[in-house]
Amino acid sequence: MNPATGELLSSVASADSGEADKVIASAEQAFSKWRKTTRTERAALMRQIADRFEAEQEYLAQVDIRETGRCLGESMLLLSNCISEFRYMAAAIEAYEETLIQHNNDSFSMVVKEPLGVAVLILPWNSPGMLFSWKVAPALAAGNTVIVKPASAAPLVVMELGRICQEVLPPGVLNVIAGSGREVGNYLVGHPKTAKISFTGSTEVGRFIGKAAAENIVPCSLELGGKSANIVFPDAHMDKAIQFAAMAILSSSGQICVSGSRLFLHEQIYDEFLEKLKVKFENVTVGNPVNPETQMGPVVDKSQMNSILDYIDIGKNEGATLLCGGERLTGGEYDKGCFIAPTIFSNVENSMRIAQEEIFGPVLVVIRFSDETEVIKMANDSPYGLAAGVWTKDLQRALRVSRSLEAGLVWVNDFLTSIGPFGGYKKSGLGREIHKVALEYYSNTKNILVSTSDDIPPIF
Repeated sequence: MNPATGELLSSVASADSGEADKVIASAEQAFSKWRKTTRTERAALMRQIADRFEAEQEYLAQVDIRETGRCLGESMLLLSNCISEFRYMAAAIEAYEETLIQHNNDSFSMVVKEPLGVAVLILPWNSPGMLFSWKVAPALAAGNTVIVKPASAAPLVVMELGRICQEVLPPGVLNVIAGSGREVGNYLVGHPKTAKISFTGSTEVGRFIGKAAAENIVPCSLELGGKSANIVFPDAHMDKAIQFAAMAILSSSGQICVSGSRLFLHEQIYDEFLEKLKVKFENVTVGNPVNPETQMGPVVDKSQMNSILDYIDIGKNEGATLLCGGERLTGGEYDKGCFIAPTIFSNVENSMRIAQEEIFGPVLVVIRFSDETEVIKMANDSPYGLAAGVWTKDLQRALRVSRSLEAGLVWVNDFLTSIGPFGGYKKSGLGREIHKVALEYYSNTKNILVSTSDDIPPIF
């Protein structure tokens, strides 16, 4: 469904376990040949895929904004990241160097990388196109065949990306299967022929998938929830920090795992910062993302909208101050869609549910702090550890606080605009994506020792 208009976009067949079995057989059969391709051959095909994505980028963006509610500019940016990731991983696999270790004059070891086999890649609904590339590109580059299961709430752009890939790759190398997580997802992660699992989604589902991977002793990457701390010290560039504080929670209507959903403001700037931020929130243009004037679109569906509204009620009941927003937008075009006003809660205690649990919507909680030690303790007092932001002109403080934060990614005087090896601490998951280090998570390491001596040791 289009979350901005309520219209039916498409009907997608939902596979069952029998069809999932056929897909696994297809991927396994293709693996026997694909694993023997050279890095150069795989890299060339991946560049072709990137070129095809680029040629259809505007069309793919139109599909994306209609099924996710993301604004056009954001969609084009995320698809650009998708294209770049295929080109990057093509270059990374060609440049990858394996190791030769000289033990003595008569022997040496080769440390080589080999593909794992059939990789099952399970995607979320919030950034399906970009996350398709984060998983598929390193998996293919390393020589694996892949099965992609898109989220039921956003399968269309993934199926279009899959179509393009299948027009370039040999049959069976990349497979897309749509179906429920309960039936198809469970079947794929528990299948004995699955050699690798990568999942992005909720911590609750990630815990289940991790258990399934452990049962079969299969490597598993998990990119899960977040409740990222965005910390602003008194010496920060205030106007820039305000702009990025808004971007950090309102981009994609707050439906990003790294959203800066906990804003920590030093007591010296708390009131001034919050007053200016409130004005910015109240002036955001919310509407249909096909309109170029729209700055924030709807949330993905009614279920997510109702979950966010429930959390807003929780925040009110916990005693936080609703500074702005806090409601479903109604009237005119809003009535058919899933629109929520940009929302700020002030006077929040870090122990409140709205500060500890992932809301996954345009809801910002603001927490006051007085010193560095206190804010580090509060920032780390979370089950999650995905990302964080630090705003200060003091370089020593920036590095000191960054090293003290329990997060896989820390921005300094920035937020969202660039990311390297991506993954979290604690319940935010296992493994890393985007960077060339991701190739390690789709490869087996083999040590081959070679002796060139004819000497026979006098042991027996």
